[in-house]
Amino acid sequence: MLTLALTATTAAPASAAPASAAPASAATGPTWRQFDVPVEGGTNILSVSATGRDDAWAGGLVLRDDGGTPTPKPPAMRRSSVTNDDECASQGMFSSLMLHWDGRAWKKVALPEVGRVNQVSASSASDVWASADCALLHWDGHAWSRVPYEPIPGAQQSGNEAVKAVTARDAWMTGSTYDSVTQVERGFVQHWDGRRWRNVPLPKLGDSFGLDGIDARGPDDAWAVGTDTTKNDTQPEGVILLHWDGRVWKRVPAPDTGEWTNRVTRVRMASGSDVWVSGMGKRSPAWEEIRRPLLLHWDGRAWTTAKVPDGRGELNDVAVSGGHALAAGDTFAPSMPDYTSFTLRRTATGWEETTSPVSGTAAVEGLSPIPGGGLWSVGVSGDDEHMRPFIARSN
Repeated sequence: MLTLALTATTAAPASAAPASAAPASAATGPTWRQFDVPVEGGTNILSVSATGRDDAWAGGLVLRDDGGTPTPKPPAMRRSSVTNDDECASQGMFSSLMLHWDGRAWKKVALPEVGRVNQVSASSASDVWASADCALLHWDGHAWSRVPYEPIPGAQQSGNEAVKAVTARDAWMTGSTYDSVTQVERGFVQHWDGRRWRNVPLPKLGDSFGLDGIDARGPDDAWAVGTDTTKNDTQPEGVILLHWDGRVWKRVPAPDTGEWTNRVTRVRMASGSDVWVSGMGKRSPAWEEIRRPLLLHWDGRAWTTAKVPDGRGELNDVAVSGGHALAAGDTFAPSMPDYTSFTLRRTATGWEETTSPVSGTAAVEGLSPIPGGGLWSVGVSGDDEHMRPFIARSN
């Protein structure tokens, strides 16, 4: 969900070959190989998208060094901000980061200064969209450029959130408007037809809500997800699950998560009857209440809450590759200074913990299936004084 707060992390060495392999804790778990990241300074990688074994993009941020601002903890850097584009880049704490994988090494690619790059989605080597704090960006195979989305009528402030590239003439994005007087947020959805972005009407969803994830498989099958915050923590929050059938967006009943506070992070479609939503839940709205991992599943007929290990954690992404499903995140909690990354894998009896791409203090921020098999994983690792980004690939 979008907030006004800006926060974030990481550092990194540079070279060109695979750096190391993390041993698997079980024969059935993934084996991860880390790759060198050509970035120095406080950095976090928030999203990754692959179109093939030799083509992938990863976006994130580099913390600006103003000589006095302490480095925020990594999980605090995820939320994008609703603001005016012409003010955003100059006022933010973060510089933009974009990396490209060419089959041999990850390399830094120039792009306009647009703050945090929160999500990347590629449909081909010449069609890539990136959602950043201050703008939407598009890669045409040669360069990154800003592409304006349709203004939201009457909006005091607006910002883009999630983006999904399906084809060069079919892409989706979500965003939110924000009123600083009423503190009301309202999500919106827009569609790209190859020439421009257009607003797409939504059903009535409440007085205050955000839309934090979107995914699509074709012109008549897409999902957008978010949270209804109308009650402002006075009642349990409802998860918003919207489906596009080629004509209209319709709200689909959400399952009871058993949580008071619900925050969704991503929606991922493995097929029309295999869709996953990741996030976190809290059993009370209290600040110190721990976050618990949340996974929802669509089987083509109904949404259900997946059985996951109980305990502290937030799932930042979920992905399916070759019939294997992984979800990953971290155990960060505002009231607890220590946290680690954690990864879950789907089994015949539910979800269980498995090998994470990094150990120690870390957060897995994004996952992407690789056509042909395997997954990319990105995020941040290290303690507050030695933060560094990571990029890892599974078998």
